[in-house]
Amino acid sequence: MLQIESVYKQYSTRILLEGATAHLRPGSRVGLVGPNGAGKTTLFRMILEEESPDKGKIRKRPRLRIGYLPQELETITGKTVLDATHRDLYPEHEAERILMGLGFSEIDFSREIEKLSGGYRMRVALAHLLLTNPDVLMLDEPTNHLDKPTQRWFEQFLLNSEMTLLIISHDTAFLDRVVTHIWDLRHHKMEEYRGNYTSFKKIRAERDAQREAAAGRQAKEVARVQTFVDRFRYQANKASQVQSRIKQLEKVKMIEIKRDPKRVKFKFPLPAASGRQVLELQGVAKRYGEKVVYERVDCSVERGQRIALVGENGAGKSTLLKMLAGVLAFDKGTRTVGHGVTLHYFAQHQAETLNPEQTILESLSEISSQAETNFLRGIAGAFLFTGDDQKKPIKALSGGERNRVALARMLVEPANTLLLDEPTNHLDPASVDMLTDALSEFPGTIIFISHDPTFLTRVCTRVIEIEEGNARSFSGDYEYYLWKKAQEIESIKESSDDLKGVNHGKIVAPTRAMASQAPAKPSSGDRRDLNKTQARLEKQVARAEAEIEEYETKIKARDLELANPALYKDEFTKWSALHLEHDGWKKELARLTAKWETLSAELEEVKQKLAAFA
Repeated sequence: MLQIESVYKQYSTRILLEGATAHLRPGSRVGLVGPNGAGKTTLFRMILEEESPDKGKIRKRPRLRIGYLPQELETITGKTVLDATHRDLYPEHEAERILMGLGFSEIDFSREIEKLSGGYRMRVALAHLLLTNPDVLMLDEPTNHLDKPTQRWFEQFLLNSEMTLLIISHDTAFLDRVVTHIWDLRHHKMEEYRGNYTSFKKIRAERDAQREAAAGRQAKEVARVQTFVDRFRYQANKASQVQSRIKQLEKVKMIEIKRDPKRVKFKFPLPAASGRQVLELQGVAKRYGEKVVYERVDCSVERGQRIALVGENGAGKSTLLKMLAGVLAFDKGTRTVGHGVTLHYFAQHQAETLNPEQTILESLSEISSQAETNFLRGIAGAFLFTGDDQKKPIKALSGGERNRVALARMLVEPANTLLLDEPTNHLDPASVDMLTDALSEFPGTIIFISHDPTFLTRVCTRVIEIEEGNARSFSGDYEYYLWKKAQEIESIKESSDDLKGVNHGKIVAPTRAMASQAPAKPSSGDRRDLNKTQARLEKQVARAEAEIEEYETKIKARDLELANPALYKDEFTKWSALHLEHDGWKKELARLTAKWETLSAELEEVKQKLAAFA
């Protein structure tokens, strides 16, 4: 379908690709990975013939139909969502099916494109591409604007389609579930790996270790030969042997070891602490035209909290963040900013506001003309821009590099409160780790939106869930939030089953009224009942522990199975089913763990009551 042959590409003194070679096979699903600025999007542009290689060729099958979803959208044609999707190409009902899969409702079909958020405009463009069913579908960061339910539908659509895929994504979990091959862009070269992202990382680590070991053995042998030459160079009786070894050394092609740059660690500078109360919204209402986002919402933020705003796309997360930041007016209600609060707001498309003609250093100095050059260089270096790279114009940077510049600008003048909308979008894994570490250590206040579960888990200390115009607070980290939601779902399920006559042996906690009617001292009958309850709970706890152990064993074995590159030689239906079953096991394990914790707490309570008889 597509052959990349010894492609060389250079911008000014910067080499992007040097001898890059790869073959895109029909039906394969390829993840194109590499650090920000490695040349991933440039390779896409060359495939689309928007740019040309300096050397080498890109050959395509005749009449090959390519569909392309870029990081940044251009104008979408069509007045309404449905018009822009099908554009008179296919049956309308097929366009509606895809739109509903991507999170649109029937009411949305007639909405005007201009009134959609950037994320939903991206979905319309994606829906149109899926509908046209191209031979090759090229996607540049397609999951950045998808919530979990929509992403799962999208993944399944891709797995069920016959399209050949070439995907740039920093969402490693998405790559693990979808791709059959990895093209790794690193140190100007491109290497191809069979399997998903996890297997690629394992194989690449093994290759790197083998290469380093071979380089070490080679260096020792060269040193041994060189020692002989140096020792006997001026001895006539050894002249022929010395010349032989000199020729031997000249023929040696040294194994080159190129190491990835070391991770740079940085900290957000912090000015004077704010007051305890940082931000507060009271009775705030907001609507866009006829669409009511919030009828009346209250939200309070205290110093030191790291709050994640979660909810489905379109629920109003970005709207709430903008109102908290003071960059979006609301229809009624009040916003209160606490004493000593200084704010930095990072918008979802913050990188688009940068001046493309400025260099990285000029963009940083724009924030504060009084900042010293060495200070600005230090900030740029913290975001992996070193040496001459700091003089690059913004227009020459990749999407991920621009995001890093936009984040770096927040460090020039310190603030004690950060409001961040999808700060990890377009960032490679190394940059995400760097930012996560910095935010985890930041002693100020953070309010953020993210779809990255690892980022959420490591940074968040409180969750606010946005749903149907309400902001519900969970006083715990992201894992607590997920556990609490799983408990609520289980409780709803059990209540539904109880109505149908199904008894789960659930202990109902006594109400305050019931407690007031309870006897002051436990009777012997109470003791017998408690003993029976204890025995039953002990059995249930033991059963739950056995089930947890069973699922942990199954998941561990499946992890090893999924890491085997040979698995991905089979049809996608086989390994896709294994992934889906694996996800189901993990959900069941979470449910069982929550159940075990509840039962254990109830058992402990019963034991304490029995202790009163002693």
